[in-house]
Amino acid sequence: MDLVRSARKRNIGVLHPSFNLFTHIRDGLNEILPSNAHKLVSGKVVISLTRVSDGKNVLVSDFDSKEEIIDALVCSCFIPFYCGLIPPTFRGVRYVDGGVSNNVPLIDASTTITISPFYGEHDICPKVKSTNFLHVNLTNMSFRLCSGNFYLAARALFPPEQKVLGEICLRGYLDALRFLEEKGICDPSPPCLNVPLEEKEPELTSSCCESESPPTKMQSNNEITPEGTEFIDHLRLSIIPWDDKILRIISPEFYLALQKSLKEKGGYLAKILNCFPVRIISYMMLPCTLPVESVIFVGQRLLRWFPDMPDDLEWLQWAAYKIFRLA
Repeated sequence: MDLVRSARKRNIGVLHPSFNLFTHIRDGLNEILPSNAHKLVSGKVVISLTRVSDGKNVLVSDFDSKEEIIDALVCSCFIPFYCGLIPPTFRGVRYVDGGVSNNVPLIDASTTITISPFYGEHDICPKVKSTNFLHVNLTNMSFRLCSGNFYLAARALFPPEQKVLGEICLRGYLDALRFLEEKGICDPSPPCLNVPLEEKEPELTSSCCESESPPTKMQSNNEITPEGTEFIDHLRLSIIPWDDKILRIISPEFYLALQKSLKEKGGYLAKILNCFPVRIISYMMLPCTLPVESVIFVGQRLLRWFPDMPDDLEWLQWAAYKIFRLA
């Protein structure tokens, strides 16, 4: 959510020259990951990459340092042209998003659970109400040709407001829970969302889900269920009936974490800057402020790029030669 806030902070979002996706990713991972992260994930986490030189899919699971994990994750997030022209490097080799070569890598087809954020034919993915069965295969990913998928693709490239993003997160939770129930891996539990909002670190026990009585929509001033939230009420308009049933048994921990992440940061100043008159004024001043900001932030990027400039220019020369040779 912090990344989305940063992307939407400026009037033109991710297109503003001040927004640097990979700087935010590196800073966030450096802050979150422990120093021994490479020992914890080696052999357990597999990152899919696409090697630029030959377009082959590469799966990486062994790491020698925390920096290698971050480098691999940055490469796996790089979408050509959208993120830039010069791919990042991992162990001295340039890679881009693994989805360019294989969106759904399978190590063992019999035991692998396939997941996709788009409507399709994967184990865990959104389910569409429409009877439209047209779909295409995009580098091993089933992609249904429907308006919902085109909307999700646009939202992936240009982040929506936080409430909409919260709805998408909740949809993913419902998709995973639906799969677990269909496979008999978990049994649906009675509703258990009667958690006071004032509790910052609630102690949740199994007794919460042992009650047979269904929850009310708003049991008190400080107790809330999913039905009492605006974004979940909006979600009910588009979910399938099966999901409406399990919407009543959302984990309290998940719900509170989602609610906390959606909470606006910055206090009164953020509210003032986001109010309609202030935003209108900022849009009117954009022709004057954008050129100045562009010069400043482009200059900063050039200074940061200077140490890597020789290698990057050499790679650009190699890429141009390959393109002209193919032409």
